[in-house]
Amino acid sequence: MGDTLGWGVIGIGNIVRSTIAPAMMAEPECDLVAAVSRDQGRADDFAREFGARFGYTDYDEMLANPDVQAVFIATPNLFHPEQVIAAAGAGKHVLCDKPLATNVPDAKRALEACADAGVKLGINFHNRHLPWVRDVSRLIGEGIIGEVRMVQLQVASGPRHYDNWRSDPEIAGLGSVHNVGVHGLDFLRVLLHSEPVEVMAMFDKGTASGEVEMLALIQLRFGNGALVQYNANETLRDPLNDIVIYGTEGRIVGRSFTRSRSDGELAVLTGSGETITRYPAPEAHRLSVAAFTSAVLAGEEPNASGLDGLRSAQVCEAIARSANERRLVEVVY
Repeated sequence: MGDTLGWGVIGIGNIVRSTIAPAMMAEPECDLVAAVSRDQGRADDFAREFGARFGYTDYDEMLANPDVQAVFIATPNLFHPEQVIAAAGAGKHVLCDKPLATNVPDAKRALEACADAGVKLGINFHNRHLPWVRDVSRLIGEGIIGEVRMVQLQVASGPRHYDNWRSDPEIAGLGSVHNVGVHGLDFLRVLLHSEPVEVMAMFDKGTASGEVEMLALIQLRFGNGALVQYNANETLRDPLNDIVIYGTEGRIVGRSFTRSRSDGELAVLTGSGETITRYPAPEAHRLSVAAFTSAVLAGEEPNASGLDGLRSAQVCEAIARSANERRLVEVVY
């Protein structure tokens, strides 16, 4: 493979127009070749705006284009697995927006298709690329606060009202969990160097956005013994989006940290005193695209990988079962 990766985009909604396409234009290793929309006019307008050479309404036509070496998938959640499988069948590497699938069997099928085709599969868990996640993961790994006993966090967008596919559980799967909550579930695994083993969840579905939950209260036990209290929602005003990590030898507090769109502050308290570090908001989606592109060009496993997408699906399945059955559920891997 050469020095650049030729990209095609399936789905040109807000996330692609506001973050992904600009990231591909800005990264020297990326070449935005083509885009697919259901409307040819929108596809052509997108191509002109972002310098792509082709606009399509059929993603199979785009997958037949030899200049397209990798595909970013940003369609409604239900369609992710089949589009990943189609791209793999065409020999294209895939960076899929979260979630990889709305259920575990489909996530496994997508993962296996990419493995069989010998192509790379990554998931756009862009929050794991935030500098504070990297730094806190290292600090915890070094034992700076001893053994982690408990974590409290919120990941929240502020109030939203969905009158599109996101309000339909057949297409969206879950609501606030799949929309914003999966990011926290992913970076918790990175921070704690462990996997969730048990979950207990309660959903508030409300009436404003169909049958999907807009607020999820989730408790998790990780394999290393850490307990987590997690609030993922799209309904509360003025969310703090903080994270507090309690260890046997200290505490880490991240303020305004769990979403990628605002500046934050990290306070690390140990027996030696407290240090405070400011973190300006980075372009997390650009970091995600750049990391995947570099991994493909180097022949390495992406960060986050398809396996991370499967793990997310397995945890989300346990969360949904817990909320629906009103009980503690073991995560099955």
